[in-house]
Amino acid sequence: MGKGRLIFIVFCMLPLLSCNENKQEQQLLDSIEQAWQQCETSLSEAQMRAKTLKDSVQESSAYVRQKYNLLTIRLRDKYDVIPSSPDSAMQAMTYFANRKNVIDKERAYYYLGSAYRDLKDYPRAVNHFLKAVEVAGQSQDADTLVWQNALSQLRNLYMLQLNYEEELNVGLQAVELARQSGKKLGWYLTDVATAYEHLNDTLRCLQYCDQAYRIYQKEQFPQKYGGSYAYMLAIYSKYNCQEKGEALLQQLLQLPEALRPHNYELCLARFHENANHTDSAILHYKTYINKVSNMSGRYEASAGLQRCYLQQGDYREAAQWGCRLYETNDSIIAQRAFEQTQRARDAYLYYRDKEEEQAVIQRDERIMLISIVTVLALLSIVLGLVAFYNFRKKRFMEEIVGKEKMLMSVKEEILRRRRELEQKQQDIEQLGCQLDDAEETIAASKRQMENTMKELEQRTMINKELTRIALMNNATENAENVIDYFRKVASGKSKLKENAWEELMAAIETLYPGFLEKVQGRLKRQLREPLLYTICLMKIGLKPVQITKVMDAKIQTVWNRVKRAEEICGDLLYVS
Repeated sequence: MGKGRLIFIVFCMLPLLSCNENKQEQQLLDSIEQAWQQCETSLSEAQMRAKTLKDSVQESSAYVRQKYNLLTIRLRDKYDVIPSSPDSAMQAMTYFANRKNVIDKERAYYYLGSAYRDLKDYPRAVNHFLKAVEVAGQSQDADTLVWQNALSQLRNLYMLQLNYEEELNVGLQAVELARQSGKKLGWYLTDVATAYEHLNDTLRCLQYCDQAYRIYQKEQFPQKYGGSYAYMLAIYSKYNCQEKGEALLQQLLQLPEALRPHNYELCLARFHENANHTDSAILHYKTYINKVSNMSGRYEASAGLQRCYLQQGDYREAAQWGCRLYETNDSIIAQRAFEQTQRARDAYLYYRDKEEEQAVIQRDERIMLISIVTVLALLSIVLGLVAFYNFRKKRFMEEIVGKEKMLMSVKEEILRRRRELEQKQQDIEQLGCQLDDAEETIAASKRQMENTMKELEQRTMINKELTRIALMNNATENAENVIDYFRKVASGKSKLKENAWEELMAAIETLYPGFLEKVQGRLKRQLREPLLYTICLMKIGLKPVQITKVMDAKIQTVWNRVKRAEEICGDLLYVS
């Protein structure tokens, strides 16, 4: 009687214990989901919550353990920890792929794709990101943020593969999804602008940059958008939108140096390069190349430095940076070769394991196939012998008829080819005549061009001499007065009038004949007006501070021009 009562009590307690376990499991699942969402707002709190759940999860069901496994993969991805293999993500994907929960399946595919991306296995990464997008698109219960991230990762991978059409396609999908969800719209607008830049569609690139800029302005420029701001700074300067570029630069400068984005120096260097401030561009390119560690960043900085030195005419420095560019390119190629070798080894190990797993199944299937094939083979032999006789008889007759037709066809083909050959010989003769006429015409045009060039050179020399004489005649009487006038402007006693620079150059040509021509000869190319005016003011004895007042420029800009003028002119500035 006592044993029966005990069994009855235990039997009644089983449903209660089961309900309690289900409640505890649901609480764990809720905590895991909360930690998942915290990864977007507070990564440190999400990590602390995950640590507190670790012990409880180990005693729960397989579903809870795999949910927790997926959470830890997400945390490592957020902290940019590169996995040594995709095994953990593969385990989660294998478990969730056969379940009905769309969100779990979408997340598993996405983070397996992220693992392959970190391991530089881009084909498999693209494959699993596409699966994540496909799963998300088939249900209204998808994780929108993971969906958007999958599209963004696909865009980046297509960009690396130079597939700009697909880059634009997934970028536009991400923008449409962001408009519906209201999350990270500015980032995805910037991604689309990047795709249009790669496709050389300037108009749409600037349109999407403007839309992204308006979105960022509404959020009062949070720190997280610094990288996008720096990119748009380079884009606006590239397409001569200087006002927008200056506005972005002012907002970036408000950030403390420690919080500036990683691409700040590179984009700022491009901004100065596009504005023809090559000295400032060189400074920022060198600052960036000293900070950056990845080869692609060093490649872009080296290319920028080479362009700037070529623009300044410093071919020695340009050649040195060209060598650095070549070495960096070799390093990138070597790194990619290593990554491809590593991927090949991983693929070999993966397929070897798959072959071992399938060996047992194939062995059982082979036994069944052998028996089936034996029966079919015997039947086929009997039917084959019957068919073979009929086939040989029919084929023999077909071969006789076919050879006769082939002989007639060959004769007709020989006649046709002979006629074509005769026609082509006639065409060759006609083309030879036309070629002779064209050579005579080209020779005559060449002689005429040479005569025209000689006449143009003579006229240029005459105009140059007449200009010099005219300047000397106009400035002979008032050369000293012009110089005194500029000294008054430098002291603030007078204002710069129209045509004052022409009078100054005429006065210098009068007092120092041949000076401007010697300067031009040393530079061996056309002087720009600010640098030419600076040289003239230094020749009449004005100091950098005085030159700043005359030219109404910043003191640093004037100092750069003075330094450049001394490098060009040297002793010409101080020889009377």
